Amino acid sequence: MNYPAPQFIAGLSGIVLLAGCAIMPEPITQVEQKTSLDADKQVIFAKQEPIVGPLSVYDAMARALKYNLNHRVKMMEHAVADGQSDLAKYSLLPDLIASAGYKGRDNYSASNSRNAITGAQQLQSSTSQDRSRKVYDFTFSWNVLDFGVSYFQAKQDANRVLVAEESRRKTAQLLMQDVRTAFWRMAGTQQLEGEIDNILSSARQALKDAQGIESERLAAPLAILQYQKDLLEIIRKLEELSETLRLAKTELASLLGVSPSQKFQLKLPENSALQAPEFSLAIDKMEEMALQLRPELREEIYNNRITTEETHKAMLRLLPGIEFKTGYNHDSNSYLLNNNWLELSGIISQNLMELISAPARFSQIDAQEKLGDTRRLSVYMAVLTQVHLSYQQFLVANQQYKRTLELDGINQKISKHITTDAENDAKTELERIRATTNALMSRLQTLEAYASIQSSLGRVYVSLGLDPLPVFIENYDINTLASSIEAVDKNWQAGRFPSATKPEAGKLSAVDSSVIKKN
Repeated sequence: MNYPAPQFIAGLSGIVLLAGCAIMPEPITQVEQKTSLDADKQVIFAKQEPIVGPLSVYDAMARALKYNLNHRVKMMEHAVADGQSDLAKYSLLPDLIASAGYKGRDNYSASNSRNAITGAQQLQSSTSQDRSRKVYDFTFSWNVLDFGVSYFQAKQDANRVLVAEESRRKTAQLLMQDVRTAFWRMAGTQQLEGEIDNILSSARQALKDAQGIESERLAAPLAILQYQKDLLEIIRKLEELSETLRLAKTELASLLGVSPSQKFQLKLPENSALQAPEFSLAIDKMEEMALQLRPELREEIYNNRITTEETHKAMLRLLPGIEFKTGYNHDSNSYLLNNNWLELSGIISQNLMELISAPARFSQIDAQEKLGDTRRLSVYMAVLTQVHLSYQQFLVANQQYKRTLELDGINQKISKHITTDAENDAKTELERIRATTNALMSRLQTLEAYASIQSSLGRVYVSLGLDPLPVFIENYDINTLASSIEAVDKNWQAGRFPSATKPEAGKLSAVDSSVIKKN
């Protein structure tokens, strides 16, 4: 058999090393970036159910749960943690290693032998190994210490799945609060959009007429300038309202996972149906429910479990490791008497550095446990505070809404009287526009007060740790999701809350698993 010369091997190795050193980083080109962005856009908005007709608040919540990117990230993190937990179980199994190969050399593995006492060479150079041979083996090994460490690691990974689920619950709850707030903010401005445009058109026409009067000197300069100033103030206020509508729509579109340029309308109840939502639950029951259901507290408990398992792992590492190994071997060496054989061994070993570092390791773990306990107590107090604050804010928002309704009724009557007088030439055009604008602003303040009630109610739900979806649903299309969310929300409004027991953590709901499978 011919073998490559050492010079050839050295030259080939040098070429490989030089080729590795010659690799230079290449910045992304505009074409590559555009291709990547186009692909991302398709992924973000692909496979979404089209928006058909106006969206109710429950439709908006359903779309947010299914298509909001932040929520989808949390669902994927949960899926990854779940997969990691499944993988950790395989580390409890023994190792089974199979290897096969070919060994060859350019000369014989020959050796001499000398007498250990006299130093005289006893035999001529001899060999007991072929220049080329084939070997393979199957080795089964099991380390008792590694098994124990892997067991506690698997328990840690299982708890990390629960941590990821609580993080997903928190994201979903906050998302529902944000959607509720953004929906009613946009709803208020959408209801008045037509009126805003009409008054704005009248104000701009009045300003144009006033500028014509000023240029022709048909009125006193100071009076006409003051008139224009008042009109400009009204126009500025109305343009701010129009901008508020656009911003509210963009914010809601972002939460729903749709393109900001996509047009959609909201399904709004009649003005008479904007009744202040009710919430009746004793504060002590609210505290109990929050302490049982809030994902932040449950997350801290799971983190404490993980720290405890880390202590168990550290204690195990102080023990000597015992490894059992058995295997089947084959060697084609013709000089061997037995080319196939079974091998069995047992080894005990101890990493002395683990003993030396043990005090520092246990001190660190103890500090982590104390930190976890303190953090959990801090979250405990924060949860109780948020329950009381959110409930007080809800009561204040209800009271402000009632006062705003009364004020709006008076402003609407004033506007009606001024408009009637203006038609009878008793008032100027400016006064009519100003009164109409004030009535519009009053109506908007009423709608904003209602949006504030809805937002504060959402904060109450979040402070209690209530989940917007039931544990199991029949399907995950938008209509089914919306119906499920509406049913849960109606139960809450009627005072039918879940019992203060732990939610189904660690399991993906139908909407979660569907999004992961389809994306």
